Amino acid sequence: MSVPRLDQLPKGHRFAPTTYTLDDAWVDAYLAATEDVTTAALEPQAVPPLAVLALAVRALLEQARLPEGSLHLSQEMACHRLPRRGETVTAEAAIVSRGERQGWLLLGIELTVRDQRGDPVVSGRATLGVPSGGARP
Repeated sequence: MSVPRLDQLPKGHRFAPTTYTLDDAWVDAYLAATEDVTTAALEPQAVPPLAVLALAVRALLEQARLPEGSLHLSQEMACHRLPRRGETVTAEAAIVSRGERQGWLLLGIELTVRDQRGDPVVSGRATLGVPSGGARP
């Protein structure tokens, strides 16, 4: 089964929730890749909120491919509480807006990462621009 391109999905499309554990090996690899020495020094069990969003974006991209020529136009995020090592979280995402302007398809995607109780840990929104050459809703 092939993975659809993001521009082939309609407004309102909900991606399948993806659950993952913020295990030590992955957190340590993220901290090393980003050269983040501050997080562990301030709070040894903390996970940077951007690391959690990176996992959520990876989960989304496993379900939809980015079309060639896509641009990341904007993003915003909110950290509702500090993520912790060993915690199991679930990422949810949906396409909340879709419009065309001057040859570009503009997609708004909202992400929420929830803990095991269903409470939000991190949430965000991104706007992507995709050349609209033949994009279908």
